[in-house]
Order: sequence, then C-alpha cells, then structure tokens
Amino acid sequence: MASRLAAVVPEFGSYHYQFAMAPATSVPVLEFHGTKDTTVPANVSLSGDGYYYTTVNEIYYGGSYSSGWRKANGCSGGSSQYKTSFDGQYSLYCESTGSCTADTVRCSWNGGHNWYGNNPTSNGGLVSEFLMKWTKPTHIGFGRVEGEELGAGNLLEDITLIDDEDDLSTFADLPTTLTAGHHYGNPSAGCQDDEREVELGQGSACLPVVGTRSKDENGVPEPACKIGGASPVEDNGCPTDADVPSTSKAFPICIGKGNTTDPYMNAEFHCVLVCPCSALTEDGECAAESHSHCPAGATCQLGELRHRGQGVCSFAPEVAINV
Repeated sequence: MASRLAAVVPEFGSYHYQFAMAPATSVPVLEFHGTKDTTVPANVSLSGDGYYYTTVNEIYYGGSYSSGWRKANGCSGGSSQYKTSFDGQYSLYCESTGSCTADTVRCSWNGGHNWYGNNPTSNGGLVSEFLMKWTKPTHIGFGRVEGEELGAGNLLEDITLIDDEDDLSTFADLPTTLTAGHHYGNPSAGCQDDEREVELGQGSACLPVVGTRSKDENGVPEPACKIGGASPVEDNGCPTDADVPSTSKAFPICIGKGNTTDPYMNAEFHCVLVCPCSALTEDGECAAESHSHCPAGATCQLGELRHRGQGVCSFAPEVAINV
C-alpha cells in the first residue's frame, strides 16, 4: 500500500524476528516506544513474554531480511533531533535518522507498552501533528493512483465478525485463582522474602522471584515457570495468594520483567497479577471495576502485556507532601 499512504505512525509495535519489511516507495514514518517497554521492546529482540521481535534499528537501517526504511525513504547522513510540540513531555525525544526524501523518525518516551503519555490526548496530539504534515494527492481513491482509471473499486461484502476467544467480556467467567495471603503487595509496606520490588506499569509492586533451570545452546535462560498466558494456568510456578477481595478474578502469570531493559536475557523472571481492563476512562486508564480485582491500594494498569484488554496490579509511587 506504499503508493497509497501519505504517512504512517506505528505505535509501540514491531515485526516478528526475520519478518521485517520496508515499503517499495517512500512513506514518511514516525514510530515510538516507551523506554520501559519489555513487551515489544525497541532495542532488544527477546520480549518479556518470550517472543523475538525485530529491533527498531534493524527496521530503519536494514539487515538480513530487509533493506530498511531509510533506504526506502532515500535517507543519507547522520541522525539529528526531530522537533515536535511535545518534546520533553514524558521525556519524549524524537530523532530523524538522516536527510531523507520522506521523514524517517524514531521516538522514545518514559513509559511502558502503552500509548504515548498513557493517555489519548497526548498520544493523539503527537500522532496527528506528524500525519497532518503529509498528503498524497496522487492517490485518487479505491486503491488507484493518478494515471489509473478510478472505477468502482472492490468493496468488502458478506463480512462475518468472529468473537475473540480472549475477549475480556468473559473475564468474569474465569475461575477464582487466588487465596488470602500477602504476595503481590505494596513495596512501601515491605516485600516478602521471596519477592523483589519491581517497576510495573506506572508504579511498582512486590513481585515473587522465579529462578531459572538452565540456559539453552544460544545462552537464553530457561525460567522455572510457564511464561505468559491470557487466562489462568494451573501450577505455572507463581504463588497464588494475595490480599484481594474474595470476588477477585485476578490471576498470576510469569514474565521476564525486572528493572533492566533486557530482563529475559538477564534472567529477571517474576510473577505479576493480571487484572481486567476492558473498560477505560476518558483518560485512557482502566476503569474502577478493574481496580477491584487488585490488592488493596493497587490499581489495574496498562503498559505491560500484549493483550490490550488486560492490565497488571501495581501500586502508584508514594508522594511526599510538606504541610
């Protein structure tokens, strides 16, 4: 579709490893990742839930499986700052990857696997500011460009919508997994001996530490747990006790998550509590119903999981107030 698109803004995504592609003709691009994103990380390949992705550097500069977006966009020379109206907000910094026929920009901000700024206003502002700089007058509609007959186009017909088996409308139907206990608590009250305070979402939580069995032939650690999951997994290596209401349907999963940018390779495996986030507030945060599944004082937060209808239970940082 390169000949039809005026510009694109991919948001915290990537190609799976060895599936990178570049457009046949130039397309302006601005992409961004959070510096704390370990779900689809920008600068390392192996994600916290065990998937291999193409790094942003290889997407832009090319590699064994793609010539790269810089070549497609006619870029040359070194990189420089690409200024936006949002510079510095949430530590946003954008970089132009050269002198290009079509802007080829990568950005980072202080966040996880979530929309820029963790809210729709900031995200929409950044995306729209870039997209509105570009037009494609040669695209005349229905997939045709100048010089081609417009015609009637090929309209989609007889479309059937298939329910997603992981639809969070079924979250209430999940079994109750947790029992009363003290794991996954607030770091300000102290963590258990088998836990560690880890940055999570927009806060932190006490997360049970999971060890490793060995390393494979490529030096990749093998965790002593079953990684990931969109529903409860019995005996996945995670504690199942937490200070949650008896009605909570939160459940633990094991992921590569720690306080470094490459937790899987650094063997930082921890258990987190998954909570429903199928309904959002106007600010793009999980609704109050989601929080009721978490331990007292924690909230259900986006930014850690591939499933965008699920969050993790995390505690906001303590704020000191002078009186």
